[in-house]
Amino acid sequence: MALTTGAPSVDLAQSLPEIAPYARTTVRLHPRRGEPGVRDSHIGGPLLWPGAEPWPYCDEHKDINGRPLGPYPLVAVAQLTAADFPEIAFPAGTDLAQVLWCPDWHDQPHPEGWGQACRVFWRRAADVGEVLAEQPDPAEHWEYDSDMVPRPCVLDPERVVEYPWPEELPDDLRERLDDHAYDDVSTVPGCKLGGGMGWATTDMPLSLTCGDCGGPLALFVQFDTYEFTYGGREPDRFWPLEERHLEPGTPAFNAAREPTGMTVGRGSHAGLFLCATDPTHPPSFFTQ
Repeated sequence: MALTTGAPSVDLAQSLPEIAPYARTTVRLHPRRGEPGVRDSHIGGPLLWPGAEPWPYCDEHKDINGRPLGPYPLVAVAQLTAADFPEIAFPAGTDLAQVLWCPDWHDQPHPEGWGQACRVFWRRAADVGEVLAEQPDPAEHWEYDSDMVPRPCVLDPERVVEYPWPEELPDDLRERLDDHAYDDVSTVPGCKLGGGMGWATTDMPLSLTCGDCGGPLALFVQFDTYEFTYGGREPDRFWPLEERHLEPGTPAFNAAREPTGMTVGRGSHAGLFLCATDPTHPPSFFTQ
């Protein structure tokens, strides 16, 4: 079933023409719990992982006395194909992106602070022969619904226009915004590919640059605790039209609103950023 975002409350480009050049397209992933295959685009499902290639592990765990623990296998977070997402700037000769991370919080040199230790693998799907049959089961080491361990989800991509976080706009233009109306068309919530991220918790970093080369960082994938908000007098526009018959509080509603089962940050969202100059450089992960 295709999922559709509701229309915005205002046509911002008509009421404020100067903002039109700042419009950009993001891809709402619309993850919904299911059983994706190893060749599908998905969140939390099995990866097209070569049988002869060792699964990556994290060995940066210690007990209360400082003694080493683990190592623990990284968790498969997302797999995205060029066929589904031509927007991705795949490195030459690749058409498959795989995101894995350690669900635990780690000290990160870039950006400085704490977050999930992320890795991105780029592949050419046709080069993967025998697939690793027995991939690590996250449930053996981590807990669903309390860690950054996504439940398997299929995707239903939808292209949506959004505008940047206000801090990204010139001062004179930002001062002319209607805050309430702008919230309706600014950074799209939920799991998405590309576009921009909201920085309500920390304010936008002064510099979004690659830790390797100093080049600009671009949002690759946003992960969110919730796909849409609920509780106002009118349905949130990001609550898909096709699911507005779901009764709040029911398992079906909760699965639509919180499909991955992850609690991101403090019930907010996070962005996996890649170097716009060379996406094979180490990723940066910012949590709100």
